[in-house]
Amino acid sequence: MTKLLVVVDYQNDFIDGSLGFEKATKIKENILALLKNHQGDIVFTFDTHDENYLKTQEGKKLPIYHCIRDTLGWQMPSDFDMYLKNAKKIFYKNAFGSLELANFLKQNYYESIEFCGLVSHICVFSNIILAQSASINSKIILHKNATASFSKSLENSAYEILQAYGVELL
Repeated sequence: MTKLLVVVDYQNDFIDGSLGFEKATKIKENILALLKNHQGDIVFTFDTHDENYLKTQEGKKLPIYHCIRDTLGWQMPSDFDMYLKNAKKIFYKNAFGSLELANFLKQNYYESIEFCGLVSHICVFSNIILAQSASINSKIILHKNATASFSKSLENSAYEILQAYGVELL
């Protein structure tokens, strides 16, 4: 079985930086365990902005600088360095979802595509929907113990919607 693990935006600014929250720190070991035990390809997404972020539509709605390219907040924790070095691909995105990831999935079929990372009801949710559209015959899995949100109610709503879309929640 061909498998892909997608680690979404597990970056310092979402963990303990400008948009950090407590639950984000608690899933790190679960993500690392998924990476260590995964038998298949691994890709990462990086939320990536520049100094003009506040002028974007997202920046107008969320006026907090975060994940500015090449800053400490943009980086992932050093525990992830080995996995980043060996990743099949890294997707740098300036929106919630990565069209580049979706195009990659259209061109590279995987029987299962597994997701983890941050934030469960925003970027993780968006990328799952794109993956499902790009690879309609793939089994999509979300590891709930390896994703987090700062809003329990929005996270639960996202889980309900994803389950209704046929995503397997583990």
